[in-house]
Amino acid sequence: MLKDCNHPVIEGTQICADCPKPDDWQQHAKCLDHDPEIFYCEADDIPAIKTAVKICLGCPIRGFCLEAGWSDKWGIWGSFTAAERQRLRKAFHIPTITKEKRKVIRMIAHRL
Repeated sequence: MLKDCNHPVIEGTQICADCPKPDDWQQHAKCLDHDPEIFYCEADDIPAIKTAVKICLGCPIRGFCLEAGWSDKWGIWGSFTAAERQRLRKAFHIPTITKEKRKVIRMIAHRL
């Protein structure tokens, strides 16, 4: 959780349900203190990818981020490159119901 509180944690995340508002999740991102270019590096720029993924892995909103970039063909979202997200989309059955889709994607982000 981001704050010391007794609120329940949002399933598939490390964020409590009442502290961050759903529309404000980006304000808690670890990447805010870094150059955004690192998250949109070339697919063969391994050092930049490793740096970006390391930042993502320490971020409590990885699930929200992965959900936001799930279909994006560029960049690193929730610690996954575009190629990795493409493989995940093929490997996992993602529900079409929005609430269930969010739950599955957020769980993927925190368990892989």
